[in-house]
Amino acid sequence: MYRLYNPNSGEHFYTANGIERNQLVYAGWRYEGIGWVAPVRSAHPVYRLYNPYVGDHHYTLNGNERNMLVRQGWRYEGIGWYSADRNRAYPLYRQYNPRAVRGTHNYTLNGNERNMLLRAGWRDEGIAWYGIGPGKSAPVPQYLRPSGGAYPNLNQVVDLNIEVSIAKQRVYVKNGPRVIYTMIASTGVANTTPRGKYYVTGRGASFYNPNEGMGANYWVQWYGDFLFHSVPTDANGRYIISEANKLGHPASHGCVRLSIPDAQWFYRELPNGTPIWIH
Repeated sequence: MYRLYNPNSGEHFYTANGIERNQLVYAGWRYEGIGWVAPVRSAHPVYRLYNPYVGDHHYTLNGNERNMLVRQGWRYEGIGWYSADRNRAYPLYRQYNPRAVRGTHNYTLNGNERNMLLRAGWRDEGIAWYGIGPGKSAPVPQYLRPSGGAYPNLNQVVDLNIEVSIAKQRVYVKNGPRVIYTMIASTGVANTTPRGKYYVTGRGASFYNPNEGMGANYWVQWYGDFLFHSVPTDANGRYIISEANKLGHPASHGCVRLSIPDAQWFYRELPNGTPIWIH
């Protein structure tokens, strides 16, 4: 059972459908990994419902609860998965947030997560259903981590230069001809990233372009309005997950997007005057 999180609404969502998971990730939901393993079939179906007025999902074993919600206007979406018949080793705990409009319920195998939410004011609603196997956390998304592990000390690089490969969507940090670090990047769609030789000319903490409806953090300028910078942010400074997940593919208006820590590293340590070759 895949577990996803919507950072804009605060809702957790659960599905066995990999295509649905991928569609939500593309739309900006954060994939959190496998929440638990459910039986293929059992005598205890878990019903899935959707509230079209507030955009919230709910899941329950209880047919009476399902029917009550349908009478209140919730949309019944069928059986989401099944609860274990006899295996009680993997209970899914259910919590309720009385202050939320969306994302009102959370379901988890993790007793520590349940306890943390209870301390934060959520209500314990007991055991929702049972799985037959444990969950597994998702890897940290590429846009949240360094591309190649520990960063080299750029102050100790004698012949520092940067190479950007549009074909490979990579940025190479080099000491002369030797590559010392490789970063995953996103250059411009439709060949909008200029090619040629340039130099680092400035930097800034953040910007927002209302014409494009997005901004970024940790920018390093190399030609006019063309920059290295983090994956995009929205008008409120929040990272746009659907854009961040494009890292490694052409996606920008011409700038070179980097993961958040990679962009921060460049912002802090890449000296003005560093030569850049883009091809």
